[in-house]
Amino acid sequence: MVSMKILKDYDFKTITEYYDYILQSIINGQRQQAIALAEQMNIKQKKEAIEYLELYSMHNQSDECKKLILSTF
Repeated sequence: MVSMKILKDYDFKTITEYYDYILQSIINGQRQQAIALAEQMNIKQKKEAIEYLELYSMHNQSDECKKLILSTF
């Protein structure tokens, strides 16, 4: 589970910043980092991340990010 402490360690104020960080990791070619970040999320957070990416992300790599998160269930 991504706790408030983890968010604070990354200097994030919200969990959506964490989701964006996973996407940015993919965009920057840091796939292993993205996997490690996704694995830290609990099931609820993973579902929310996928919903967030579907609604708000305009990046071409959004689908790749959603697939990566799904692969960590």
